[in-house]
Amino acid sequence: MLILMNFKNPYLSYKEFMKKRYGEALYRVPVDLGHSCPNRGFDGGGGCAFCAEDGGRAMQISGAQTLTEQVEAAAGFARRRYGAYKFMLYIQAYTGTFTDPGCFQDQISELLEMQNFTALSIGTRPDCLPDEIVSFLQELNRDVDVWVELGVQSTHDSTLKLVNRGHDWKCSHDAIVRLAAVGIKSAVHLILGLPGEGISEWQLSAERIAALPVAAVKLHNLHVIAGSTLADVYAEKPFPLLNEHQYAEGVIGVVRRLPENIPLMRLTTDTPADRLIAPKWSMTKGEFTSYLIEQMGFQGVQQGDLFHKKTQVDQRNETAGFQPLSTDDGSVTFWSGAFKEHYHSKVGAVTESVSKFVEPAQLRERLKKGDVRLLDICFGLGYNTLSACEEAHSIKEGTLCVKAMEIDINVVRAAADSINPYAGSSLDWRAIASALVAEKRWTGEFGSIGFLHGDARDKLAEAATEGLFDVVFLDAFSTQRNAELWTLDFFRRVRAVMSESGVLLTYCAALPVRSGLMQAGFFVGETAAVGRRRGGTIAAIRAEDIHLPIVSEELELIKDTKRGIPYRDPEQVWSNRRILKEREAQRNNVV
Repeated sequence: MLILMNFKNPYLSYKEFMKKRYGEALYRVPVDLGHSCPNRGFDGGGGCAFCAEDGGRAMQISGAQTLTEQVEAAAGFARRRYGAYKFMLYIQAYTGTFTDPGCFQDQISELLEMQNFTALSIGTRPDCLPDEIVSFLQELNRDVDVWVELGVQSTHDSTLKLVNRGHDWKCSHDAIVRLAAVGIKSAVHLILGLPGEGISEWQLSAERIAALPVAAVKLHNLHVIAGSTLADVYAEKPFPLLNEHQYAEGVIGVVRRLPENIPLMRLTTDTPADRLIAPKWSMTKGEFTSYLIEQMGFQGVQQGDLFHKKTQVDQRNETAGFQPLSTDDGSVTFWSGAFKEHYHSKVGAVTESVSKFVEPAQLRERLKKGDVRLLDICFGLGYNTLSACEEAHSIKEGTLCVKAMEIDINVVRAAADSINPYAGSSLDWRAIASALVAEKRWTGEFGSIGFLHGDARDKLAEAATEGLFDVVFLDAFSTQRNAELWTLDFFRRVRAVMSESGVLLTYCAALPVRSGLMQAGFFVGETAAVGRRRGGTIAAIRAEDIHLPIVSEELELIKDTKRGIPYRDPEQVWSNRRILKEREAQRNNVV
């Protein structure tokens, strides 16, 4: 999926900021001045619970000892790898200002003589900024652009005490204000995922930072690093760490509360693989950045929209791309610019929802026997769910409880203005869609809908908190556009939230999909063809719920040929591109 997205960057990246400020991106030359930290012992022990033994020394300068060697090693690396010729001196490891002010001045002056640095950035703590050093930096700021990167990490004193930070939030607050007063830019470091904190704490930290004269923010996801105090704690009793979905949700909540003119210097933590204990992510840094941009686009949000007390980006702009297209049965559909496909075929949105989902699920018969729980994966314009609710309201037997999931809130907003039911409908479809956008819930006399917005792989467990599902509608875009929801791994998770009599319905009849469903433990059969030559697919927990099994020739293709190799996404975080690439590689390796 990520390769197909075309969202504008919804936040101010550091690279974009540097191009505006300096004319082009600056490449960092990390240097370790050889100082320690105020809350470490003479032997180097102690320190912040999350901190590595080397205080965050850069890999580029491993083995380099003198300041000259470090500058040559780091600058040479940037030149060779990136063709860099414009640099920022970065005092990175431990606490750069934890030394005698005279020594600090001598070291910085020596370093600035070695290279024509455009800017200087000093990583330090808010409690290590004596007047002499601040005055020196103020004077230096006349000739070179000076930044101070402050390890704030959290604005909550209970957290700071727990991780042995050694200072409180007031100390950070005062340092930011003091630096700004003399014209020095501060970049605040925040860690998301520290023990005892959650989304509300992160968002409050963002609001506190946004209220101060901060010039940039650097975000880190908590890593458990070998040799840290946290590693000992984790070894004794592992605690939950953020996966890619959870961290993205946290970052979005923070970014929305920061002014749009504050650049994000980084989004994720870098730790060498041989030293990282947890979490073990499957996404690369680039993949996570793409995923974050994609999620913010689907949510219709951007940096600063909550800082300015907006609820979302201008909805007219976000829904303008969804132009109603009439289908043969009179209902409307949309073209998805993100996935490059229509939401429905020409035969009609209502026709498809009834013939491909509601009827083969035998929803009427199920409702006559009692209440039914329905999971609608990929709600889209909502026709599948709304047709199911029409069925429940028409027979007035049993109650239909729907949990609907959709990654793109913009399509639901657009649907609230555009969808039209069939003649004689008993429900106000537009009002229902509007209620789901505004309140995430709608309740009628014989049915109810709860709406979950986000990646279905991430929201599936949340969807099932109220009980197992009797019917599942899976209406994702095609396997080449939306492979994330057609994998064996996702099918296994879906099966785990279904009742013993549960059935899954989908329009898709692709061999890798049917193969994946069978390998996930489903019995698989055909449904009637609607608007095309091939029928859809029904997957059931029980064999007796399959009335039209797939033909033996197709079974042979699934079992005995490469065409039957299912799509895989073992960590449930892979992109569409990666899933397709991995399957193609597996096909090429199969003899």
